[in-house]
Amino acid sequence: MAKLWIALLLLCIGGFSQVIAATDDEAAFHQQLNTMNVKPYHHSLESTGRNTSCQLCHGSSTPVAAPNDKSCLSCHGSRDQIAELTQPNPHDKNAEPNPHDSMHYGKDVPCTACHNEHKPSVIYCNNCHLFKYPDMKP
Repeated sequence: MAKLWIALLLLCIGGFSQVIAATDDEAAFHQQLNTMNVKPYHHSLESTGRNTSCQLCHGSSTPVAAPNDKSCLSCHGSRDQIAELTQPNPHDKNAEPNPHDSMHYGKDVPCTACHNEHKPSVIYCNNCHLFKYPDMKP
């Protein structure tokens, strides 16, 4: 009987420590969330309040993943419109290809493959190629 009580006690202590760890994880998550900044060109979103601005892109006031493309496109226009805006100059022989209309993937590359809000953006194509895209927002 004593072994049963000890087992139950250990089980309760283990469950309680998991609750404490989960609470610590949640507190750390919210602390990290409060320190995240948006890029300068999105500062107008912050003026709506941090919870609201998170929801505008992530669909949640406590986001756990990158926004989906639908969120990006709701403000920035359709994939066709974005691709039209980034068409290279046809008279420039050294122009780099349109990043929003890839010869490999068309217009279907997820926005977050390159564009990141809370960390530096990257050029996905540079996993294989070496493009500069000097007008790309940071």
